[in-house]
Amino acid sequence: VPVPAGETGLLIAPVTPRTPFLGYAGSPELSEQKLLRGVFAEGDEFFNTGDLVEQDEEQFVRFRDRIGDTFRWKGENVATTEVAEALLAHESLQEATVYGVTVPGTAAPCAASRPPQPRGV
Repeated sequence: VPVPAGETGLLIAPVTPRTPFLGYAGSPELSEQKLLRGVFAEGDEFFNTGDLVEQDEEQFVRFRDRIGDTFRWKGENVATTEVAEALLAHESLQEATVYGVTVPGTAAPCAASRPPQPRGV
């Protein structure tokens, strides 16, 4: 279902002879899981990118989140975007990237990075 401007939706791409999806090398099962059929009409086929995006009134598309980019912390699912937004609330940060990691021997389920900044900034 198409979503109105300003709402978040799943980004899907049509699979056609001009825009084929050849699948993941050596993984037909994973390839099949990424395909959606009968989305808008009987017989149509779309590739599920796993990206959640928002389109504004001027047709600009902004990335919002990635389905599955979560990690467990104290029994709760936490979205990596939630952590990034919390980090970006600090005035000294302009960008943040957060991703789930496994660090043997620790309870740290995620890592965050920020681009280096010139000295004095």
